[in-house]
Amino acid sequence: MKFKVFAIIFSFLFLLSCSNDNSNLKEELSVIIISSDHSVGKNILNFAILDINGNQITDKLESVIVRNLNSDYELILETKFQKWFEGKGAYKSKLNLDESGFYELLIKINNIESKAIFNVNKKSLTPTIGEKPPILKTLKASKVSDLKKITSDPNPDMNLYNISYEDAIKNSKPTIVLFSTPALCVSGTCGPILENLKNIKRDYDEFNFLHIEVYKNFINKTLRDLDTLEVTDPVIEWGLPTEPWIFFLDNNGILKSKFEGFISENELISELNLLKDF
Repeated sequence: MKFKVFAIIFSFLFLLSCSNDNSNLKEELSVIIISSDHSVGKNILNFAILDINGNQITDKLESVIVRNLNSDYELILETKFQKWFEGKGAYKSKLNLDESGFYELLIKINNIESKAIFNVNKKSLTPTIGEKPPILKTLKASKVSDLKKITSDPNPDMNLYNISYEDAIKNSKPTIVLFSTPALCVSGTCGPILENLKNIKRDYDEFNFLHIEVYKNFINKTLRDLDTLEVTDPVIEWGLPTEPWIFFLDNNGILKSKFEGFISENELISELNLLKDF
């Protein structure tokens, strides 16, 4: 199985290599939808904007609207650009959709308008918030030498691999599951989000933290080998169309929130604190 939206991520990788000079905004913009799993209910819409020269736009937007192309249903969104880390970021909106179908995203900035189309499914491709996801059989490490066989992280943290998913959801602790491939990440966000998780987990002993490698045959592979990579069974079972993904489950194994792509340390902390209240 190969990820379905490599083209989207490659486009995003290209735009992130561009400069962020907005001083000479041209009267032609391209909107790129980065998030891939949109469905009826709560969603996070991530997108980027490029000018005619390929420069990434980061300015405040005058308006952001999503509109169902098959009906009169539309929403006005609050959106702001989020800098992830040096040279990378995206616009982010939270939206709650009542209808499936093809939607139009319309943005306006400095009196210039642009748009993009995205699909909204009746049901999420990935596990549904408010439900128990399918049980996963995950690898764990009993000794340090096991780590190189189950993660592409060059500096792995043993505590992210010392419990299986099956055991984690049975021990009455909230569980955080991160799918990422630090050494083979097309978007360049897998390593940074994993480092964020390592940094904050030491203050949350009452949680289970799991990192799941995206590819089975990652050993001795590089980004030149993308066509030969095979995703792991957990990736297939949870229907992940891209990487990275992070999932937050309560102490009963119910999925409370999920994020595609990068989230900051502050966002991680916020989600962990919310789980404490369940």
